[in-house]
Amino acid sequence: MEIRSATEADLSALTSLLRRSWLTTRAPELPFAAVQRFAADDPARRYAETMWREFVVAEDGGALVGMFHVDQNWLNAIHLDPKRKRQGIGSRLMDEVERRISAAHPEARLEVRAFNLGAIDFYKQRGWNEQRRYEGKECGEPVETIEMIKVFSAR
Repeated sequence: MEIRSATEADLSALTSLLRRSWLTTRAPELPFAAVQRFAADDPARRYAETMWREFVVAEDGGALVGMFHVDQNWLNAIHLDPKRKRQGIGSRLMDEVERRISAAHPEARLEVRAFNLGAIDFYKQRGWNEQRRYEGKECGEPVETIEMIKVFSAR
């Protein structure tokens, strides 16, 4: 598996990955109106088209199997191919996320939806701690959101 910067040629695969990740992880937890808005507005495509230059991807055998987006000390997004979960891809991506952030910042932050228990457990196992809970929005619907933080050892 190769972890590399995204290229413009990855746009179609990135859009597909983001859509499938959202539909398998978030859609089942949200009201149907949110899923309809997701289908109509296609925020996955818009996000991929506007931010791909800042994405890092995991590629395995020519297939895009994961991605992340870091801005300063914030992990803005991490998504895996739903069919490739529990194969170590998320751990490899998070190792790279944490390496990049810790090189320039004493702590890292992320937001996760409270219903995403698998992701929360994954982050906790890696030393992330809940900082606060608040109401966020997902495709126009209110959703409980958790901000998590990881403090890095002194460099």
